[in-house]
Amino acid sequence: MRKRKRLHFESEPQGLILNSLVDIALSLVIGFIVTIPLFFESGIFVNAPGVAQAAAGDVSDIKVNIHILDNGTLMLNEELVTYERLEVLLPELLARSVQRKVIISTDPGVTEGQVVEVLDLAKQKGAGELALLRSRRASKE
Repeated sequence: MRKRKRLHFESEPQGLILNSLVDIALSLVIGFIVTIPLFFESGIFVNAPGVAQAAAGDVSDIKVNIHILDNGTLMLNEELVTYERLEVLLPELLARSVQRKVIISTDPGVTEGQVVEVLDLAKQKGAGELALLRSRRASKE
């Protein structure tokens, strides 16, 4: 009978096994591809520390000051307006403004939902920068 030659394989690998490393690297790449758009998604950005600068901007620039009252009515540049009228006037004012800055202030009883609704409207109508003023409580005399 003929003797068969047996191939002897060593139990230790001859090099580095890259299969698991490639799987991990591919998982990381897919994870980054999925999460990167979340970081660059546009949204509403409010610049709170620059409020003093927002209020003291250029004198010749048209300002858009929106004040939300406790009862839900809106004041645009010290004049009472409805929400529908604000939708019409806001793009006109922002078109004539150089900085397209909108300053929003509220009475103490206004809910966050009303503020976000006005912020969203301002952003949709072309506001370049949004600023929130703290609500001033009436001083008790």
